[in-house]
Amino acid sequence: MSETLETMLSAMPESYQKTVGFPTYDLLAAAAIPVDALAVQLQETAAKLDPANLTGAELDSYIKSRSGLTRNPPTYAAGVLQVTGNGTVQTGDLFESAGGVRFAAAASVEISRAGEVPVRCTQPGPAGNLPAGSVTMMPVQIAGIVSVSNGEALTGGYDAESDQAYFDRYILRLQTPPTSGNQYHYRAWALEVTGVGGVQVYPLGHGENTVDVVIIDVYGQPADQELVGRVQDHIDPDSLGLGAGEAPIGAYCYVSAAQAVELDLSMTVQMLPGAAQEAVTEAVKAAVAGYLKGIAFAQNYVSYARINEAVLGAAGVQDVSGLTVNGATSNVAVGARQAAVLGEVSIQYGSDT
Repeated sequence: MSETLETMLSAMPESYQKTVGFPTYDLLAAAAIPVDALAVQLQETAAKLDPANLTGAELDSYIKSRSGLTRNPPTYAAGVLQVTGNGTVQTGDLFESAGGVRFAAAASVEISRAGEVPVRCTQPGPAGNLPAGSVTMMPVQIAGIVSVSNGEALTGGYDAESDQAYFDRYILRLQTPPTSGNQYHYRAWALEVTGVGGVQVYPLGHGENTVDVVIIDVYGQPADQELVGRVQDHIDPDSLGLGAGEAPIGAYCYVSAAQAVELDLSMTVQMLPGAAQEAVTEAVKAAVAGYLKGIAFAQNYVSYARINEAVLGAAGVQDVSGLTVNGATSNVAVGARQAAVLGEVSIQYGSDT
């Protein structure tokens, strides 16, 4: 029985028969159904008065109408394929990885024995971020083309900005208003580029009228050169200070990736019954990487205790002992322009006795 129905029945005089099957109960029960539905709708509507509860298109509409900020769209991984043979690769011709991720030629290229073809993933997001040597197939054979491969990693694919990241960026704009090329402005400009997860701004880093912008990606890792290039082009192309990007004329901006501080871990782990070593190893890596992502550009040291806690919280881990971080059992300092990243992880699996 719903609370609404109970309230309705209690409001009726006791002289009425209010048990199931009698008119008073049946009529009020039918009336309580739409009233309950309306109450739920009112609660949902009231919750949306707080923008932190908005998602999707409703969040987009709220933020854009109040600040002009738009959600960062997804991007497509791209790179270059090395192609051998004698023929023509036309714009749009497809290439494929063993996992079925497809890339389309971004330009028409005449191949005489060997050549390079720029390609872009056909689907947005990180699925197209593949290591060197991954794209080796052609779903439809191209006349005269013998083989293809990517000599370098294909990068640049990111998901659209999440609701939380978009809302956080909006709140950051309210709390630190960007104006007239101040520090907040450079941070806001960098965060407008899909894939940027954190920004540090250093005035006068290259002398008068210069600004250094240091970035990490959405995974808390030092940005790759593709992302650095997109941020540089957005703010100040080629660091020329010509006002061709967002930065004002005469302001020279230099964008760079954070310097990686690698953390090598060694430990002994006791697994929970039924756990598999390979799965536990991956869970430990993911747990520590998640902690490092959370503190990137927000904390100037890596906590030894928090790493130990992250390992203990990983799926399949019963206990951990002998943990060392870079050969020690102490916190690791992270300086300016630096971000901690996970290095080698060595796990010995012990018995639980």
